[in-house]
Amino acid sequence: MRSTRRMMSTLVLVAALGGGMAACGPKDKNADGASGGSASSASSAKPSAGGDSDGDSYDCGKPPVLPAGHTMIAIKLERDAASGFEAQKAQPKCGPNDWTYGGEGDSQHYKLASDAKIELALSDGPKHPKSVSKDDFDKHVDGCLRNDYNAVKQPFSCYGNIYEITQNAKGDIQTIQEIWHP
Repeated sequence: MRSTRRMMSTLVLVAALGGGMAACGPKDKNADGASGGSASSASSAKPSAGGDSDGDSYDCGKPPVLPAGHTMIAIKLERDAASGFEAQKAQPKCGPNDWTYGGEGDSQHYKLASDAKIELALSDGPKHPKSVSKDDFDKHVDGCLRNDYNAVKQPFSCYGNIYEITQNAKGDIQTIQEIWHP
């Protein structure tokens, strides 16, 4: 009975969001004809089985595949724009609200390129991220890591410190976009 109520609640939520569940995964690059992820991207994703302490299991379908050259990370320790931050690679996990991401394994050091494009998710959903400066990014990440929601002002909020990145040839982050989720 509980699974049925949960399923109905999920269907209502999906209908209300107009199919906005895609916000839990990477951008769909196939929508405009661009190439999606590579076979190596698909094989490197290690989705975790869905389930909770009540014994309910979830069927999210196939895990999302990132476009070639894109990586999901979970920021764990923020320093500043000059010295960078520590983050774990984030893997897809199946849960009651479809696919989400969570950090796994050892942390790595990441640094933003001097000309990095930085976008934060807005509180109104995943469709319109906003470009911000490195200083604003530092303040946002620091506030979210400390759970200091007074430091994170509207129109922003915290979404688990999960970001989709691309890196340049030196290994510095060229683009970073916060991943919004309900």
